[in-house]
Amino acid sequence: MKKIFLIALGVVLGIVVVVISYGAYLNQAGESNIKSRTADKKLTLHGARAKVQDIKMRLALDTVHLYSNEMTDAIALVDGRISAVEVHKSDHVKQGQILFRLVNEQLPGKIRQAEIEILKAESDIAKAEAGLAKAENDYGRYERLRARDAVTPQKFEEVAAGYKEAQVLQEQAIAQRDILTAQLEQLLIDSDHTQVQAPIEGDVLLIYKQLGSYVNAGTPLALVGNFRRLYFSLPLEDVLAKGVAVGQNASLDFSRSDFAKVYDTKYVAGNAGARQSLTARILSISPDLQETAAMRTVFFEVDNRAGLLEPQNYNNLVVRSNISHRGLTVPLSALDLSRTEAFVLGTDGALERRTVAAGIDDGEYVEILSGIAEGEIVIISDVEGLENGMKAEVKLEEGREN
Repeated sequence: MKKIFLIALGVVLGIVVVVISYGAYLNQAGESNIKSRTADKKLTLHGARAKVQDIKMRLALDTVHLYSNEMTDAIALVDGRISAVEVHKSDHVKQGQILFRLVNEQLPGKIRQAEIEILKAESDIAKAEAGLAKAENDYGRYERLRARDAVTPQKFEEVAAGYKEAQVLQEQAIAQRDILTAQLEQLLIDSDHTQVQAPIEGDVLLIYKQLGSYVNAGTPLALVGNFRRLYFSLPLEDVLAKGVAVGQNASLDFSRSDFAKVYDTKYVAGNAGARQSLTARILSISPDLQETAAMRTVFFEVDNRAGLLEPQNYNNLVVRSNISHRGLTVPLSALDLSRTEAFVLGTDGALERRTVAAGIDDGEYVEILSGIAEGEIVIISDVEGLENGMKAEVKLEEGREN
């Protein structure tokens, strides 16, 4: 039995060895066959020719902050209680228009008291002038007596001192009257300031205090702003900044279903819905394009006469230049994410990885500054796994017409 078992075990092991050896042979033969077939087969890719055409710069921005140069608070200049609110939120007001009226119960009494004190000061001035006139006459008379040695030196000095004292009393009375007059003028100004006026022309954006509130001098009562012109700035690389010019217009596309109104102001014109486009003008580029710089700041002015925008952050904004720029272009899909490399089909049908310099793009095509020549074919299909030297058959796709 033991002999039979060992014979059977040997047969089984022999069969296992034969099966494993045959599997290894088939696997090696299969790999050799695949390599042989792959070596003879070309990849099928999609491509496009580099061509010269018009292109307009397009910038997709995650967030843009719009701001106004004309926003300020209407401030209470005196203490008082708000007795009237003459405007409502969103009202358009002129500079100097009355927004609030305040009541300061102490002002009328202070004004009346100041007027009484001024009358008293005028009376004191009259008395001082009369005393000065008498002292001046006495001084003149005693001066003549002294010339004839008809008065003692002590008496003359006493009269002269009285004359100087009368002059000082008059000056003090006049100075007191002037101080009281200045105080009255300030009180009258404070009385005028109980009418709080709009500091600039614009819309009433916020009303901070309501009817009946008591406020101290310096308290903001309302925010007034002019949103007809809004501004924003963009940092651009030099190569992109050279695609724009001062005075040039651009379109702003807002990808929003609605515009959030921070100050709850009214829409002057209807919202255009899911996509709203407005016009912006380039005010300046800093540093100037004539100066050498790697980065530049482009300042824009937005025409907001439609009243749709307010100073705040807007997301997913697209800036489109309204001026065409002619240059060598390829589809944007031909470049990698860093926009520095592309695959070009060589004359021998082999792929070549190129380092390129890219300029502006319009969302579909990108300007090529160097690295690709006009007429060369770039790969626009998925390039993952491609290597230099790979053979490829490229199907050209037609681009847009100029």
